[in-house]
Amino acid sequence: MDYLELIALPPKDTFNKGLTSPRNADMLGFFGHPVVGGQYDPKGKCKAPDNPDFKKRLETRNVGPLKVTGLKPALDSLVSIFSRVNLEVPDLYAILKTQGMLCSRYTKINGRIGPSISNHSWGTALDVQLESDLDPQGDGKIQRGLLILSTYFNSAGWYWGAAFPVEDGMHFEVSKGLLANWKKAGLI
Repeated sequence: MDYLELIALPPKDTFNKGLTSPRNADMLGFFGHPVVGGQYDPKGKCKAPDNPDFKKRLETRNVGPLKVTGLKPALDSLVSIFSRVNLEVPDLYAILKTQGMLCSRYTKINGRIGPSISNHSWGTALDVQLESDLDPQGDGKIQRGLLILSTYFNSAGWYWGAAFPVEDGMHFEVSKGLLANWKKAGLI
């Protein structure tokens, strides 16, 4: 199967069912700013979190095919997701790479910076790359392999960025509901 093949984005009501993307107000309510004083780079460059209370919630770990830094329960979830992918679609698992997880910055949409804070800032979003190819943002198409991955992420409570107003097929983030469940369970 050609996992890199660009295919038409399926109708948005066919994925992310029951899931919502957490807004900045949600993230700030759960964690506060990862960067002291909310001082993000105006040009959208990554900053390492420097809020000491928030930094305690982070870890760097191998989550299967990738080594990433993120929120601890998000890493646990990724281990589970990628274990299933490896078991059920090993040839897709073998080509998984990442463009990163933790990156405290404003959003970047087709080169435009902000005004929102990216959910990568809290280590709750992951950009997935297949082999050396990036899925272009906002073209209305997605790589076949990312569509397949979306079912694994969605079933684990992760929201797929293909539903954003400007489609971002390589972006997966912890949903608002999953964050609420982790809060209720005392994990965050």
